[in-house]
Amino acid sequence: MKKISCIFILLLSLTTLLNAQNLPTEFNIISTNNDMMGGALVVFCQDGIIENISIGKSDFARNINSSVETKYRIASISKTITAIAVMQLVEQNLLDLDADISSILGYSVQNPNYPTSPITTRMLLSHTSTIIDGSTYSNFLSATVNNNPIPNLSEILTPTGSFYTSAQFNNTIPGTYFNYSNINYVILGTIVEKVSNLRFDVYCKQNISVPLGIDASFNVNDLTDIDQLAVLYRKINGVWTPQADNYQGTQPVFSNLNGYIPGTNGGRFGPQGGFRCSGQDLAKIFLVLMNKGNFNGDTLLLPSSCNAMFSNEWTFNGSNGNNYYGLFRSWGLGIHRITSTPGNDLALTGSTSMLGHTGEAYGLVSDAYFDTIRKVGFVFMNNGVGINYQSNSNSVFYTIEQQVFAAIENHGDISSCQSNVGVNPIQKGFNMIYPNPTNGLVNVEIQNRTIQNIKLYDLQGRLIKEISESQFDLSNCLNGTYFIRIQTDKGFFYDKIIKE
Repeated sequence: MKKISCIFILLLSLTTLLNAQNLPTEFNIISTNNDMMGGALVVFCQDGIIENISIGKSDFARNINSSVETKYRIASISKTITAIAVMQLVEQNLLDLDADISSILGYSVQNPNYPTSPITTRMLLSHTSTIIDGSTYSNFLSATVNNNPIPNLSEILTPTGSFYTSAQFNNTIPGTYFNYSNINYVILGTIVEKVSNLRFDVYCKQNISVPLGIDASFNVNDLTDIDQLAVLYRKINGVWTPQADNYQGTQPVFSNLNGYIPGTNGGRFGPQGGFRCSGQDLAKIFLVLMNKGNFNGDTLLLPSSCNAMFSNEWTFNGSNGNNYYGLFRSWGLGIHRITSTPGNDLALTGSTSMLGHTGEAYGLVSDAYFDTIRKVGFVFMNNGVGINYQSNSNSVFYTIEQQVFAAIENHGDISSCQSNVGVNPIQKGFNMIYPNPTNGLVNVEIQNRTIQNIKLYDLQGRLIKEISESQFDLSNCLNGTYFIRIQTDKGFFYDKIIKE
């Protein structure tokens, strides 16, 4: 009996160990250990998404679970989206990266310490403009969001403006010193409006979200379902307290947009941090960037524009900028260039460099990066944790981020580089899932592949059914949308299937 018990315990231990060796399980452990409200983790390779995980609650008060469709206010990763918009206009010869922004905005913008040195769009993108988030920035931003009419951007950039202060500028020559600032991207959003003659949110919807077929926007009213927008939280004195996007199922009304003239103040739409997007849709944007502007037939930029964004515009030399304790050591155009320096900007330990952006606001922490050599990338977002964010000597990234990075490296199956749900779906005519939608039997055909295993997941990533045949029955499943993972002799294929 004792021998049998020992064998049972051994088998149980092995089972537990094996079950732990997968990314969803690791992400769940990380969530529990950090008291995370909810979150998304998406891992992708050059060919598409290989992991798409959601966890926890998107709305605590209304008990709404997070799903792969949950949208988050992604904070400063929005700056990369803004940079894409800028580079599109450069491609159309509507904008010169090296022109004085005064000639674009229609009023003089000068560093009072160096009035003869022009400030350019390139400098704004790379945070070397010398314009910083000064003492009046938060008040200006509040007025931008709440006042009617919205204050003109010139009110903070020109000496006669009601929010102007000379302390808004570093005492350094424009283009020579790095200082990360949000107002750089508020200005860029306004430049996009000036050049395109469209509101910033409208431009990005028409030229980024719609071409990619994603439900994402700088305007929450554009979202298909407001209930899919995560509330952002901080845990204050033990109580989960909403910080942003607590709309309780009702679309907000923005009266100060009536009669708004594009080019007035693009900051109204949050080009510095206000993009709402799901993890899988953000991964699609970064897949396009990883693939030099085009992925699966969807194009945002020319390869030359992507190369320009990825190229080194600034590298820390010890005295030429504020490197934020080592987090920012190199920068491109709207792109944070990770150098993987231990104790500083180290993310994936197996990557010597990465490209992307990080974000933090209203309790949320977010990351979206990819490695152009290993062809692996990830998106991580949460809508709040119950413990204080902390760093350690290994990296300036928060410990929760480090834990996620380690889980990706160790359990993310990043060597497979196969496509996944919603990004590189099974192509009709060559590979088929039919009928879809279905009310019962489903057939799966993959051209020139031998099907070995099929797994069906719900929107929360829970395994619903495992099948070994190419025909199976869903009549006992609840109506709704499911993800299907098909293992073949030559890799994995993923798609959605609807049960009616």
